Amino acid sequence: MLASRAPRHLGPGHLPRSGGHRGRADVLPPAERDPSLDPIDVLAGANWDAFRDINGRQVAALNPLMVFAAQDLIALAPVLVLALWFALARWSPLAAAGPAGSAARGWRGLGQRAALAAAAAAVLALVLSTALGEVAVVARPFMTHPALDRLLVAHAADNSFPSDHEAVLAAVATVLTLFARRARRDGGRGGGWVAAIALLAVATAALIGFARVYVGVHYPFDIAGGAIVGIAAGALLWAAIPTLEPLLGPAIRLAERLRLA
Repeated sequence: MLASRAPRHLGPGHLPRSGGHRGRADVLPPAERDPSLDPIDVLAGANWDAFRDINGRQVAALNPLMVFAAQDLIALAPVLVLALWFALARWSPLAAAGPAGSAARGWRGLGQRAALAAAAAAVLALVLSTALGEVAVVARPFMTHPALDRLLVAHAADNSFPSDHEAVLAAVATVLTLFARRARRDGGRGGGWVAAIALLAVATAALIGFARVYVGVHYPFDIAGGAIVGIAAGALLWAAIPTLEPLLGPAIRLAERLRLA
């Protein structure tokens, strides 16, 4: 599990308002909604409806796959980063599929830096997700509506927003996708396998997000929040690659001397 955080001020709803009113971050079943709800409460209702559309329509044959995706598929994040890193090693046949000559060194170098940036983006996304969770405290579905949540996995009763899993995968997928766009433009035949890795990362992020709602541990807005955090972290680290060159360059040269790149 990533970053368990105990939610604060959790009662029947999520974030209490002054005067004893239900919290603005509540996720309200239809029977509990006030027809005079303000826009944020309307969004909360939509969040609940989307949750029930996914969690309330479980298919027994899919449950094992969804449980695996929700709990264990996060392990694919470092695998995808390492796949890009080693595919661009000097001794890798895949690296030879890229451009030739001086362009090859530039293409490989950018890809190696993208792999390191993806790893850093995952860490940054987790930090940002944890920090955001300290500000926007939202209880998990099985805490606020235990009778209505079809929970398939055991989970700590901690904060739900945003999804750490989704933030990490979205960060990795963002950096890999941005590099795949560059590789498609000037990577020759190598752009194809880079695009495949990026597409797998995006598909994995989408599946994890869906699965964590399906098994009952997140609301859809938790997943959306995690995706936004991850995309922002990934885009920031991709843009920061030139700035981080004093750190990235020596790390890559050391790895090459050790025949790890």
